[in-house]
Amino acid sequence: MIVRVASMKKIRAALHDAIGSEKLVRLDRASRPSQVIDGFVVAVGRGWALLQRTMDGGFFDGHLAIRLDEIRGVREDSSFESTFARSRPEWPPAPPVPDTELDLDSTTRMLTSLLRAGELFGIERNRKYDAKWIGVPNELTRHWLYMWEVRPDASWHEKPLGYRIRTITMVTINDHYQRALAVVAGQPPADPSDPAWG
Repeated sequence: MIVRVASMKKIRAALHDAIGSEKLVRLDRASRPSQVIDGFVVAVGRGWALLQRTMDGGFFDGHLAIRLDEIRGVREDSSFESTFARSRPEWPPAPPVPDTELDLDSTTRMLTSLLRAGELFGIERNRKYDAKWIGVPNELTRHWLYMWEVRPDASWHEKPLGYRIRTITMVTINDHYQRALAVVAGQPPADPSDPAWG
């Protein structure tokens, strides 16, 4: 299966075909042409796809939700990494939160079904330089996602920061970097006046 610079219909069909496959897919990104995303497709909605992400070698590395219009190509893996991934104790790929109904039809629904209070996640955006913002969820409104953001030195910002929902192109959950960062950063600042997530 190779779909490159294809229509959204063909990209969605290729992603659906990859659900439950024992082969990794490689996604080419629209906003970052030099970046390739590897993983197993877990679910596809009207607006987003969810992958069990892998890193070099085929090791599992958390989950990644990507906006469908951010994908410009889908390729099937032809290396040894798919075979190695099947030998891992995490096999088979599964959603990050068992027994939770995923909703990947809109950004708001995706965020609500994937994010958990107190757990680090990362976002990438289409209107900013190549960067990732990492934190824990604080509040979700109609147009904004607020998060307690943690800096690369593992220190927390003093208050939640807001990001426009329409600018979010990718969300990462529970990857190796975030797990290590969570250990060093500890709990975010507590403010009882903030609305609870969820």
